[in-house]
Amino acid sequence: MVDMMRVALVLLMIATFALAEDLGKFYIPAKRMEHYRADYGDQAVKRLNSLLMLMDRLSTAPEDQIVSEVNRFFNQVEYQSDIKTWGKKDYWASRLEFLGRGQGDCEDFAVAKFLTMMQLGVPEKKIFLTYVKAVGYPEEAHLVVTYYKEQGRTPLVIDNYNTSILPATQRNDLIPVYSFSANDLFIQKQQGLGKRINGATLKTQQNFKSVDLEILKRAEKK
Repeated sequence: MVDMMRVALVLLMIATFALAEDLGKFYIPAKRMEHYRADYGDQAVKRLNSLLMLMDRLSTAPEDQIVSEVNRFFNQVEYQSDIKTWGKKDYWASRLEFLGRGQGDCEDFAVAKFLTMMQLGVPEKKIFLTYVKAVGYPEEAHLVVTYYKEQGRTPLVIDNYNTSILPATQRNDLIPVYSFSANDLFIQKQQGLGKRINGATLKTQQNFKSVDLEILKRAEKK
């Protein structure tokens, strides 16, 4: 009886993920999901499926709601250093890896939030990855997302240390250093973006570009 129940549960989960791939706007191909389950287990699949369902639900949501709920979702994941998670001093995980292990460091939180907001339609000119000096925390070098709700205004800080979304001017514990996206680099100041550094490419940008989206978005029907 127990074995039959296990078989039924597995079949139900397979059917659920197949349905999500068929109907959801955001999905992981079935074969990739099979490998993911083998690599990380059923709990990781549940975390990933929760993200896919969240993204589908937020696909038509207002921008403020997208930013708030994406921040809240990823901040449920445990913070842990790359050494303890991956056995490496510095490793930039994809969202699937981050949720697979169920833990990660500040770069993993920030990149996951950035890519998810971007895929949900938040314009790239409004969101940046920002390196800061975190005062009073064990890890001083820290990465957050800064979100410019309106051009030229003080950005909001999307962080895993302080989970509240606050204006940068209210985060006295963070000293901004520089902001970047895949193609742009700026000297950062608390009130907003500073001088754009033309032609500069940092290792952090290269690391960011190397992170695979992995989550696919179905083409819009016209």
